[in-house]
Amino acid sequence: MEKRARWVLAVTAVLLGGMLWWHSSRQAEPVQVQAKAVTVRDIYNSITVSGQIEAAGSTVLCPSANAVVSAAYAAVGDAVAQGDVLCTLQPDAAATATLPDSVQSAWNALSGGQAQSVQAEETRVLRAPVAGTVLSLPAVGEWVCADVPCVRIADLDSLQVRVQCPELYAGQLAPGQRANVTVSALTDAMFGATLQSISPVAVRAVSLTGTSGEATVEAVLAMSGRTGGLRPGYSATVKIFTDQHEDAIAVPLEAVCQRGEQEYVFCVQQGRAVQCPVQTGYLLESAVEVCEGLTPDAVVILSPPDTLADGAAVEVAA
Repeated sequence: MEKRARWVLAVTAVLLGGMLWWHSSRQAEPVQVQAKAVTVRDIYNSITVSGQIEAAGSTVLCPSANAVVSAAYAAVGDAVAQGDVLCTLQPDAAATATLPDSVQSAWNALSGGQAQSVQAEETRVLRAPVAGTVLSLPAVGEWVCADVPCVRIADLDSLQVRVQCPELYAGQLAPGQRANVTVSALTDAMFGATLQSISPVAVRAVSLTGTSGEATVEAVLAMSGRTGGLRPGYSATVKIFTDQHEDAIAVPLEAVCQRGEQEYVFCVQQGRAVQCPVQTGYLLESAVEVCEGLTPDAVVILSPPDTLADGAAVEVAA
């Protein structure tokens, strides 16, 4: 009886040993995974707003008396030198009234309220007060009013873009920030600009029905580098870079997992999956910035299976 019991125990031990060996051999089989090395690059945060190209500096000319244009010696788009005759005037005795200040202010706003205003010294001639390109000029037979701008000249070698930024993003703007500018008329061209000034007030548009629109903050950016092909009045799309992280670590979106509030990735280290808690930053188009938790030489597992455990053997698929 005792001999039989020993035999049963021996057989049982062999069976259990075989099962343990089989189980451990199964566990040792590495998990097949896809992996990718992290990238190190400069990461930018930006906002995109709409604006309009305009001359950085322009001068408007006001006639000294009410008159009618009798002859023109320049046209819109012409380059003129300071003192060139633009047009001659015929005094109009029938026109004795000047425009109210409110109308004159509205005219100034429509023609570029940032322009410097110059009063004509002669009653029968309008001369170019500065050298530049003619942007507006009255036609022959057109009536001009004393003290109301009728000519505008600008230096088109110095351009800027005026943008309207939604109040949600206005707090991210700061002078000196760089920007990329594109215009519909030049689809393959991109221009550089630098943020110069930000309005201290926000403006809320009101429709005819009394409905208030979104508040916006106006900002002005100076164009830099080449500006060939740009024209004042062009609509522009402006991408302003509001923040920059140099040599930042980025990983594919599918590498980041989350349990509760903790984000983590699995790194491949010596054939094992190592769970690494991380802190993420900016969300990019197909990647995410990792601010803490990874080194530049890390290799992360893409779309790790839910069953993957910390320390599990893995094999990276070719």
